[in-house]
Amino acid sequence: MDKSTKILKRLELLHPKKIDLSLKRLKGLLKKLDNPHLKLSPVIHVAGTNGKGSVTSFLRSIFEFSNYKVHTYTSPHLINFNERIRINSKLISNNHLNTLLEECEYYNKAEQITFFEITTAAAFLAFSRIESDIILLETGLGGRFDATNVVENKLCSVITPISMDHMNFLGSTIEKIAKEKLGILKNSKKIVLSKQHSVVRKLARVEAKRMKIKLLEEGSNWKIREKDFIKKNFSMFFEKKNYCFNFPELFGEHQIDNASTAVATVLSLGRKDILDKNIDKGILSAKWPARMQNLRNGNLSSYMGKNFEIWLDGGHNLEASNIIKNIIEKWKKENVFLVIGMMIGKDPYSFIKKLIKNLSAIFILPIPDHQYIRPYEIKNNIKKDISSKISIECSLDIKEVLKIIKENYPSGKLVICGSLYLAGEVLKQDGFKIN
Repeated sequence: MDKSTKILKRLELLHPKKIDLSLKRLKGLLKKLDNPHLKLSPVIHVAGTNGKGSVTSFLRSIFEFSNYKVHTYTSPHLINFNERIRINSKLISNNHLNTLLEECEYYNKAEQITFFEITTAAAFLAFSRIESDIILLETGLGGRFDATNVVENKLCSVITPISMDHMNFLGSTIEKIAKEKLGILKNSKKIVLSKQHSVVRKLARVEAKRMKIKLLEEGSNWKIREKDFIKKNFSMFFEKKNYCFNFPELFGEHQIDNASTAVATVLSLGRKDILDKNIDKGILSAKWPARMQNLRNGNLSSYMGKNFEIWLDGGHNLEASNIIKNIIEKWKKENVFLVIGMMIGKDPYSFIKKLIKNLSAIFILPIPDHQYIRPYEIKNNIKKDISSKISIECSLDIKEVLKIIKENYPSGKLVICGSLYLAGEVLKQDGFKIN
């Protein structure tokens, strides 16, 4: 176990037994650290349920091609914690991370604090000490009481599609969840709002008017005019001007929508040094693992051979299942195998129900080192609630699943999904490197 892993394990032990939604713990620590969150370069703050990681990735890539110095904070990580913090676009080094974590640990004095709060403080320390042109902050699961929401120097708040997720923390209705997510709007100069449920749109308009913040809303201030699947480009207008950009390399039609949100965000800044050609390059070059990622060249595809494709997605809510459903419906002549594991608090039954008619078999996995729903519990409930004659198996790990599929089917497509933590474990098994 390396040094940073040991420190992170210690920090996990400080997690409060009872979570009170507040920013008091974090603000107390930040004050001891001389308030690094108040010394940051201009921030673009991204919240939402689906697509916020992809939008952040598009933004980073566009700014990089425009020669901007960019710091980025995202979560969760897939393989190594370092993925969460990028300094001028590069993953934070182990030595630098160790120093920051030790400093935060020292000043926290073993006080109760969540893992996300204290690691966010470490990111702010890093960002405050190294010059940048812009900082991209992705929220954790909320907004109003999210640890990232202590920053003040916000150029823009971006709200990606909001849907039902994390109901135990954020509320049981789309309205309650939206109110929490829209809590990041404070201190913002403008808001970029992606395609949303009508309830979210109404709330965003009310909040923007109340806080006197300019709202740039998909469908009115900007929208995609056309998706050309032959030329592989999309046209969009922004504030009465038309633009045309290439499709992203990230797979799935929903990524075109995510790219348009990033474009609208960049255009909203009015920066003359960000050229259309650099926006185009940024869209094409953006990478975001475990978002309908085709595992082509790693250990797992090598084992399965050319007759099988392996697709990996960290999606775990109903909106994610809709996206996957739209993709696998186009694979009508293929065997489609769903490989799924889910964390406690998620709804695997509704997720699988949307997909089941397009599946040849389902394999349910545990998620090592996390609080997951037991595979047999998922299996029994599926059989009880969903009428289907397809094979449903519980397996120990991904290698066992691949062996079963390879020995019993001539070809097909595997979709591994249900959790970013499961996705991270699969990427480790595949030998995938994130840089």
